[in-house]
Amino acid sequence: MTSVTASELQDFVVNTVDSQEFAGRDDVDEIDLALINTLQLDPRAPWSTVGKALGVDPVTAARRWSRLVEAGIAWVTAHPGGPQIAAFIEIDCDARRVQETAAALARWPHVMTVEHTSGGRDLLLTVGVPDLTALSRYVLDSIGPLDGVRATRTHLVTRPYAVGGDWRLRSLDAEQRAHLGSSGRAGSRMLRPLDETERQLVRRLCVDGRTSLTDLAAGLGRSVSTVRRRLQTMVASGSVVFRCDVAQPLSGWPVSLWVWGRVPADESESIARKLVTLPETRACMAMTGGSTNFLYCTWLRSLDNAQRLEQLLAERTPSLRIVDRTVALGFTKRMGRLLDSAGRSTGVVPMDVWSDPVEAARLATGHGAPTERGVSL
Repeated sequence: MTSVTASELQDFVVNTVDSQEFAGRDDVDEIDLALINTLQLDPRAPWSTVGKALGVDPVTAARRWSRLVEAGIAWVTAHPGGPQIAAFIEIDCDARRVQETAAALARWPHVMTVEHTSGGRDLLLTVGVPDLTALSRYVLDSIGPLDGVRATRTHLVTRPYAVGGDWRLRSLDAEQRAHLGSSGRAGSRMLRPLDETERQLVRRLCVDGRTSLTDLAAGLGRSVSTVRRRLQTMVASGSVVFRCDVAQPLSGWPVSLWVWGRVPADESESIARKLVTLPETRACMAMTGGSTNFLYCTWLRSLDNAQRLEQLLAERTPSLRIVDRTVALGFTKRMGRLLDSAGRSTGVVPMDVWSDPVEAARLATGHGAPTERGVSL
């Protein structure tokens, strides 16, 4: 576990959108959706490849993407593939302080996602920390003492079968998909600890996953060839994963539903294989440390599809016993991105799963207002 300094983390947030300037600019056409789908499949594809897949000029594709990013409608980011501890933390809050608590937690770099949810918890966090000791300290020394937090429950991820970055809009046909490369997720994951240069590289790509090699090299003080070689190695090993996200209300799948369940330990993988092929599947993972051992997330077309989904689960996976379910009423943060009430990106808190989370939380809590387009990496 590395130490963190005030100078390294003095500015956690880089603003990406002026929400007033882009208020109401949420028009997305079929070409935009196809563009987003293209970058879901190949997040760092050159514009020449993107244009060929879409049948448009590369300049047109780049201009459309710039508009989507500036409006906070879509973005490409990167996150570490491991190794680290991933966990979900349920939080019960004082009813008067839910929003305040969510906003405070969203500034913490080890808290990757913050959801306001229905059911038996007020907030659901996705966190990444170096080890179990760090997780214990994080819950006891950072999250627990927060004003507004009444109780927490922690669930450890033991195996992710599918994650949010695997979800696709499915706006492209087979011929269009043939022009594209991989999604940036490695087939074989030979994970190893990252050195400090590689960690800085991940932090910069978290802000903008399409940052050019030239800009990355300049920011790191390294040669372009060195950065290219390191990045290729990290992608091949699964040490860094790229993803393209979209403001959920504009995706056509505006409802996010979590299903908490229990499955026989020897059937977990076979059940997951059946679920990950469903177009609704957003995440699917095995867990431990609580009353459930299986967590499944879907994006739905409408709320009334929730009941139909449970019927489908009963048919396809009869040994999956649903223990609880929760609907995301809103996202304050998703994988490092701060979101407004319309699900649009307004800023970035670069994810940091390596440093001392307690110290990072302390610095983030006292760092003050976000700076305009400035972030210490």
